[in-house]
Amino acid sequence: MAVFMIAPLEKIKSILPSKRMHPFRLTPWHGMVTMSASQHKESDIGPYNGVNIGVPFVLDKATPVFTGILRKAPDVPLIYVPYLAVNTEIARVTGIELANNPGFLAEIQFAEDDQWIHCVVNADGSNILKLSGRKLNLKKFPRQRFCPVTVKDNRLLRSEYNFSKSDTGVSRKSSDVRLEFGDHPMGMKLKELNLGKVIQYQYCPSGQAILTTVTESYPV
Repeated sequence: MAVFMIAPLEKIKSILPSKRMHPFRLTPWHGMVTMSASQHKESDIGPYNGVNIGVPFVLDKATPVFTGILRKAPDVPLIYVPYLAVNTEIARVTGIELANNPGFLAEIQFAEDDQWIHCVVNADGSNILKLSGRKLNLKKFPRQRFCPVTVKDNRLLRSEYNFSKSDTGVSRKSSDVRLEFGDHPMGMKLKELNLGKVIQYQYCPSGQAILTTVTESYPV
């Protein structure tokens, strides 16, 4: 599942590590935050589940208002990753070694019923979040590509993520997504982002992806 949501620009800018990073401006006052929840059933480091938060941005240049809505977003967007939960130690350590991913260990469980798929993230005995998405009718969807960005030693590190062509359901209805934050400190921190209206929701039951090591870096 992947969800694209509106959030206040001032909240988004508060978690960006560099003044060079300019978030997409959906309105004069709002930017975009992404959230994805994935089950990696097979990978080079074994099966694991992951949930990440991302902020699409442009380097060194303010985006025009309505970027991502009325104005076309970059074909291969940069996405800063401030929070990443994984449920295996090898996934956490590998992410740190390859790209200094801000990964932390959590219990990430998926469940589904006839109409919905649910992802629950817990840590330290309390709930961080619960993300639920409706199962949608599937259509052919083109290959997706974006560049995750992390930070280390005053450098912005860029990797590349390629997701295969897939059968994907897409919706712009907020009613197809349910997102709740729990009382864990991380859940409270995410709640403070004031995430709002769903711009787009993607439901993809299967696909293949390649995540590269760091391919480029920039000064903060």
